[in-house]
Amino acid sequence: MATRGRSNSLVTGVLWNLAQFGAGRFVTFVVTIVLARLVEPSAFGLLALGLVALGVFDRLKDVGVGQGLVQRPGPWSKLAPTGFILTVVGAVVLAGLCAVFAPQIGELLGDRNLAPVLQVLAISLAVSGLAVFPDAALRRHMYFRQRTAPELAGAVAKGVVSIALALAGWGVWSLAWGQVAGSAATTIGYWIAYRRHVDDPIRSGWSPPVARSLLTYGGQLAWVSLAALLLDNLDYLLIGRRLGAEQLGYYTVAFRLPELLVISVCTVIGQVLFSTFSARQGDHTGLRDQYLMTTAAVATLIVPIGAGLSATAPDAVPVVLGSAFSASVPVLQFLGIYGAVYALTFHAGELYKATGRAHILLWLAVVKLVLMLPALWVAAGHSITAVAGTLVGLHVVFAVMRAGIVRRYIGIGMGAQLRAVIAPVVAGVVMWGAVVLLGALLPDWPHLLRLLLLMVAGAVVYVAALSVLDRAAVRQIRSIVAQVRGARA
Repeated sequence: MATRGRSNSLVTGVLWNLAQFGAGRFVTFVVTIVLARLVEPSAFGLLALGLVALGVFDRLKDVGVGQGLVQRPGPWSKLAPTGFILTVVGAVVLAGLCAVFAPQIGELLGDRNLAPVLQVLAISLAVSGLAVFPDAALRRHMYFRQRTAPELAGAVAKGVVSIALALAGWGVWSLAWGQVAGSAATTIGYWIAYRRHVDDPIRSGWSPPVARSLLTYGGQLAWVSLAALLLDNLDYLLIGRRLGAEQLGYYTVAFRLPELLVISVCTVIGQVLFSTFSARQGDHTGLRDQYLMTTAAVATLIVPIGAGLSATAPDAVPVVLGSAFSASVPVLQFLGIYGAVYALTFHAGELYKATGRAHILLWLAVVKLVLMLPALWVAAGHSITAVAGTLVGLHVVFAVMRAGIVRRYIGIGMGAQLRAVIAPVVAGVVMWGAVVLLGALLPDWPHLLRLLLLMVAGAVVYVAALSVLDRAAVRQIRSIVAQVRGARA
């Protein structure tokens, strides 16, 4: 019964996180479609550089204390006062540093126009930092449903403000002030949810032992997060430096689709897994089974989305982004495959963090940086399509590396990991080939009609291929549905 309860908690948590993700990303998706027709590609490129720079301060703003509040044992009432002080002070200090050093950061990234944009984004950093504490409290208590309203409110506020200012001709400033509005709405929403559901008023007090515990654990994760930020945005930095803001705009907007539909799904599932893995740190068998089950489920969901984005790019880009972004088509063809590969071993990192092995992520980041920097530098000297293709090849190598590390440190064999993903990967390859072939054979109909036909055909081919390769996948889906019904009951 205990195992069943934990399984239901995991499924329910994932579903609520995905519901919040789905609602928020749907709003973001619609806003992206509208803004792509109102704002120049160079504005997207400038904002992308600003968000990369802001991300450095964002990853350090709470020194990992937010994740420490989720993972550290002990009563919440003992952790909360010190954790609250650390998160608030960290947010204010880092936002101030971001604003002060904005001109120097703009010079470093090769665009003097970046400084004022980054100073506006620093306001967003300070405001969003105030949401770290209530968000950590909700995740620690497994209140994933209560996180939906704040995230959705932030997405809506960001979209409304951005579109309104873009219609008024504000250009890149519409995007920057939209970020501020979204952060403000999200933060307010999180504090309302905290007051309503955690029901534990923050008491005054400072505990040096608690601060050391949170900073020791969180500090390690902060450096890991910073390294991950650099790796995730290395392509942006090099394109902006070597090819300019306009080419970066084409690339970032193409990246927005796999980011919304693939990478963000992995991230929200990872938030739930970190909480559940942390709660069962000593249960090796349970961790192993949960990891393999999640890996198989994520691959079944993500691989067809990534492969579908790649195969339908010639029709998806004109429909979603408009004809002005035709240069993004070959980029999306590669980035769709990148998203599928990215998802296969992404959640290994949650195992390392939850079991106190975050140092593995730091060393892995160093190795990845050594491989990525020269490869992407050379690719950025050619074109944004070359960067996207290089990214796919690198992440195939990284997926194999992560699987090997899971085998060595967690004890999950390579064979078991391969069996968890082989069926959806093969089915995804079959689907990709079928959709590309069908796209070449279809007449020159309107892009929307072609896209709808290709999506339906791709879904049918994928489900059929998956059923032939792994009938257990169907039974697993039915089992998850049964668990969901039980959890809701």
